[in-house]
Amino acid sequence: MSRAQKGVGEFLDIETVRVMNRELKSFLEHSLTTDAFWEKWTADNVPTVGLRCWEIKNCKHTECPAYLNADTRCWLKAGTLCEGKIQGDFANKFESCFSCEVLGRIESDAVRSLYEHINILIHHLKNRDAKIVSCAITDQLTGVYNRLYFNEYMSKRLAQAERSEEQLSLIMIDLDGFKGLNDTHGHRAGDEVLVETADLLLRVVRNSDLVFRYGGDEFLVVLAQVECDKAQLVKQRISRAVEQWNLEKNRYDQFRLSLSLGCSGWNKGDDLLTRIDEADAQMYHEKRMKREGERRLQPQARQLGHN
Repeated sequence: MSRAQKGVGEFLDIETVRVMNRELKSFLEHSLTTDAFWEKWTADNVPTVGLRCWEIKNCKHTECPAYLNADTRCWLKAGTLCEGKIQGDFANKFESCFSCEVLGRIESDAVRSLYEHINILIHHLKNRDAKIVSCAITDQLTGVYNRLYFNEYMSKRLAQAERSEEQLSLIMIDLDGFKGLNDTHGHRAGDEVLVETADLLLRVVRNSDLVFRYGGDEFLVVLAQVECDKAQLVKQRISRAVEQWNLEKNRYDQFRLSLSLGCSGWNKGDDLLTRIDEADAQMYHEKRMKREGERRLQPQARQLGHN
């Protein structure tokens, strides 16, 4: 046995290190592609005896995400109710967890401590990576996907649709009178209406459909496996949801939420930009028709006022 091997053997059991190394390699290979493997791995590879934090601390917070959870690593759980206070994500609770006696029981074992520190580091890097990806593809105001992700998503989605000869529908949506809302009630009101419009759209579409913020007050909905004629049903659901918002949630005088919509269908071999332009043109046509209707109604309203 070499001097180096003897040195390791004085502090660590060689077989334990081999097992640990094998498990870490397996984890690294799988965790790059699936979150489900991470959850199972963290649950299976922790010494559970004596590490049930709710028992150690005699905790009664049954709503805590660490309570009775299969993964007893409470230090990796966001939103825990340690000491009666809601803890943040891992980065925020890091210091308090290392001072806790639950994690301290693992730290008392040199091998387990090394094992867990690597585990914590990987968890932290995965969380940070997930946040970076989310920021890159999500509109930070409304929470729906952004224009950048639309371009990335559609390049892959159309290739898949080409192979399966699947039809897609595109619904372009624009808020009517949005500038007037901002001018009258301020940009904070405009931001609130944008957020609520995005929520409204997410509620009426299917899980397989995607909502994008395409521009300042423009949204684009991509409907999977739906012909444009059938997409009219989605437009009807959106219109009903808008009316419901005006009845129940509108808190801005002289403003009524109104959306102009245009739909275009994409088929195998079609040019995406051409179909987007078609949906855009239909949307602006609907907007012009609304304006013309309002102008025709104004003289009638003034006449009724004189009478």
